[in-house]
Amino acid sequence: MRLGVSAQLIKILRSYLTSRNFQVRINHIISSPRPILSGCAQGSLLSPTLFNIYVNDIPKTRSCHLAIFADDTAILTKHKDPHTIITRLQHYISQLQLWLTDWKIKVNPNKCACLLFSKKHYIPPLPNLDIFGQPVPRLYEYKYLGLHLDPKLSFNVHITNAIQKATIVSTQLSSLVARWSTLPMKHKLLLYKAIIRPVLMYGSQVWGSTSLMNIKKLQVFQNKQLMHIVNAPWYVRRKVIHDDLKIEPISEFIKKTSTRFFNKIPQISNELLQTPAYDPALPSSRKRPRTAMDAVFVNFPQVKRLRTSPTPSNLGV
Repeated sequence: MRLGVSAQLIKILRSYLTSRNFQVRINHIISSPRPILSGCAQGSLLSPTLFNIYVNDIPKTRSCHLAIFADDTAILTKHKDPHTIITRLQHYISQLQLWLTDWKIKVNPNKCACLLFSKKHYIPPLPNLDIFGQPVPRLYEYKYLGLHLDPKLSFNVHITNAIQKATIVSTQLSSLVARWSTLPMKHKLLLYKAIIRPVLMYGSQVWGSTSLMNIKKLQVFQNKQLMHIVNAPWYVRRKVIHDDLKIEPISEFIKKTSTRFFNKIPQISNELLQTPAYDPALPSSRKRPRTAMDAVFVNFPQVKRLRTSPTPSNLGV
């Protein structure tokens, strides 16, 4: 009603959300029907929109920023003093608890975590945050939306996990992409591009400015995969294999996907997404995600990054 929705539409939505049941099936045994007391139907095209409407009036404050994706909520704030950060976060959590109670939304404290990003090598002991009387643990590595975040934003843990996951996928497809596979080479390459590489490069627009050491690890993995695809002996140059298969090195792939991603942002209607948290045109020593667009890589496969100053043409603005 606060959003100006008509009473007739509210009645239709109420009939859609109420009087629903669910059953649990284990092997050939099915449980008796149980009522669904709350929530939106999973798999429905309408459910994400209804959930966004439901949480539309979540508390907002100047001292903290919210990043919400479905039911995952990140509370962000920044300050030079870590104690001020904790104070701001706890103050907002206190407001959030009242809102959650009013709208009967349950939070699992065991899935909550606090992560402090800082270049400092030493952070003094800080008081714990708490939500609904339970402490929020302070972690030094946390997986958020598929990305492993660490205090230095080095993404070392994420790169290691990505290589491990891609290795598992490659092993599962070994009967198709291995050296001894009779599958045509173009089909092997298609499997690598469509299945294995997406696992390896997920979120590269975010972590693309990671260290050269991490990029080299990813390149080594790709080199091995391509050598298996073409069944090449060890002495064949990696650059020759890449050129013959017409596939870009990892560094160029990151630059291409990052450029495509950041050039699309100005076309998005959401003003919050259009406006970055920093000015991309200003030079900075910090490794921002957009710096992957400006990096020049030479001497493949011994990758070396040459940084260039950002220009309006490659910022998509």
